[in-house]
Amino acid sequence: MNILYESSIPHGGEYFSALGQARSFETGALSPADLANVEYLAVRSTTVVNAALLQEAKQLKMVATATAGTNHLDIPYLESANIAWRDAGGCNAIAVAEYVVSILLKASVEDKIQLDRITVGIVGAGHVGTTLSRLLEALNISYVLNDPPREEAGDSRNFVALEEIMACDVISLHIPFTREGAHPTAGLIGARQLAGLSAHQLFINACRGEVVDEQALAQRLQQKPAPTAVLDVFMNEPAIDTRLLDFLWFATGHIAGHSIEGKLRGTQLVYEAFCEAAAQPVALQMEDFLAAPMPFDFTPRDPSVEALSFAELAQLLLGIYDIAEDDRLFRQMMAESNQFTAFRKGYRVRREYNAYTLRLSGVVSEGILRQLTGLGFTLETL
Repeated sequence: MNILYESSIPHGGEYFSALGQARSFETGALSPADLANVEYLAVRSTTVVNAALLQEAKQLKMVATATAGTNHLDIPYLESANIAWRDAGGCNAIAVAEYVVSILLKASVEDKIQLDRITVGIVGAGHVGTTLSRLLEALNISYVLNDPPREEAGDSRNFVALEEIMACDVISLHIPFTREGAHPTAGLIGARQLAGLSAHQLFINACRGEVVDEQALAQRLQQKPAPTAVLDVFMNEPAIDTRLLDFLWFATGHIAGHSIEGKLRGTQLVYEAFCEAAAQPVALQMEDFLAAPMPFDFTPRDPSVEALSFAELAQLLLGIYDIAEDDRLFRQMMAESNQFTAFRKGYRVRREYNAYTLRLSGVVSEGILRQLTGLGFTLETL
């Protein structure tokens, strides 16, 4: 196998060299000539793969992206050229869902919302929306789902209209950016939807900036009483309109899915796709490259109750990931100059809940055990 992979793909060298001849390219430095003898190409979202790039790729069998999104792949061209393609859909779902949970817990700590009384409206019931719904179930937080394509395809879950979503206490967007089809998402949330938001609502976009009319959002946030808004994604990345940051409660630079596990999971999925295409066994797993953090003790305040309090959950989960840290650094870097790309490239080490083992002492209720395992933790009893 002759494999070419983007150097920013975590552990790409170890994974792909196990399959054959593998070499890397730097982001932004790939030329058509580099692909002359390549059979398998692995990229991230920073590399656009289209007819112009592949004009000399006469031996190319497959293109795979180690990311959930595919907007950088010219899929119609790949299919017309009989070149297989794969994405890493779902690789960052856990990380994005935990990003939203961090926002909810921060809002609870700062008395912006009461978690036992709210309903979260989730737009998009794919990998991320589904993972978020499962975390909310573990946290005993109510939610509703909106996803017209899946509803029309016969998905058995209960769905509601977008109008009902926009009336929820929290609105969280998790949809792909599409311009075509029966349900395009470009500008899905526009002036009309934003006008109905109240000061008691929390609006979160952690999918694609283009699904929201950013100008209309900026105008709405300057009108009193304004809703609370959190954005991880923006129009025209990386050359974003920094004036919008002044009106946001939290702002981050497209890193909601950037956990260590999320990025490595993307590599794993590409590696497995190459293995399948070349009829080779899957010999490597994520555990071969990830060291587990040291287990730590966790003692519920009242181990006999059926669920942890939101205060306990906030202390536990914000200790693992607190969005405020990313917001502070992002604003600092953007104030100095537009360092959007640098913020993403140099993003800090962040682990998912599933990386941690909690050591519990004494008898703990089945309800708390279910809650902690539902969040992804491994449990040890002492």
